[in-house]
Amino acid sequence: MKAYRITIQMQQVHPLMWREVIVPGAATFMDLHQVIQKVSNFKGWALDQAGQLFEFNIPEENLRVTNDEEAYLEHKVYQQNREEIEKRHRDATEEFQAFNESRLKALETAVKKPEALHMGYYLEKHQSIEYVYDYEEKWQFIVGYVETLEDYKNNYPTLLDGAEAAPIENLGGAEGYNRFLEVYHDPSHPDHENLKTWAKNQGFEEYDPASINQKLQEIKI
Repeated sequence: MKAYRITIQMQQVHPLMWREVIVPGAATFMDLHQVIQKVSNFKGWALDQAGQLFEFNIPEENLRVTNDEEAYLEHKVYQQNREEIEKRHRDATEEFQAFNESRLKALETAVKKPEALHMGYYLEKHQSIEYVYDYEEKWQFIVGYVETLEDYKNNYPTLLDGAEAAPIENLGGAEGYNRFLEVYHDPSHPDHENLKTWAKNQGFEEYDPASINQKLQEIKI
């Protein structure tokens, strides 16, 4: 079957955390979200963690793909009442003009649900897509297109290569994770042992290809 070989790179984290994965061609953006979750230490793919928001941004298409139901409904209202909303924003006082112009630009961005849209067309066309997970910590990834395969045999994704451990949640984003890594890899630091114990209890794992591939097999596409 058709499939895509892609790279997943976490931004602003040192050293670079990256993965190379084959994803079946029928994958939706929701499937891609789950892939990113499972090649990392995040748990947001689990049903009991449904509250975490994420989005894929494709500025070339003026498109945002997200599980943010509020954003989806807001854009729907904008489409249904475009003239009235645009007039209200443009008639605002000069004091709020810059804010309203920014707000109007955001409303004009199309919002789609991740389970309703296939990723392959957009990835092939634009070569890379930004993924943001957890609006508070703003974990940022770049999903890159490598090649299209025509003879992939599996109905689930496969990890091919990668490097470095991915963060766990609630570390304060990339900046917090970089501080975490400094202590985690420094046996002389006074908080080193306590941090390693805490990290283990939180589910932090070193990069383990076999474990990741086992998790990826849970995603049937």
